[in-house]
Amino acid sequence: MKYMVDAMLYGLAKELRELGVECETASKLIRGDEDSSISIPDPDILEYLINAKGEVCLITLDSELAKYCQKFKIPCIRIQDLVIQQVLGQRKPS
Repeated sequence: MKYMVDAMLYGLAKELRELGVECETASKLIRGDEDSSISIPDPDILEYLINAKGEVCLITLDSELAKYCQKFKIPCIRIQDLVIQQVLGQRKPS
């Protein structure tokens, strides 16, 4: 599986690549550059992911974009979900 991060997670893409994971920013995959200061509209990201036919998983902080991915059955990891799982998993019963 290949991974794409949205603009807010540029640093995560770099860390994942350093660990040997195939991960690029949306800017790199859609526009061919690493300039995350220029936003890419959600419809453009969705179009790219739909055309990838399930071979690219989006990693995002954008809840609305994650909902669209779910609707169109696009692989997606919403960072907040991982944090919630981690916090709840560490919580001790009262």
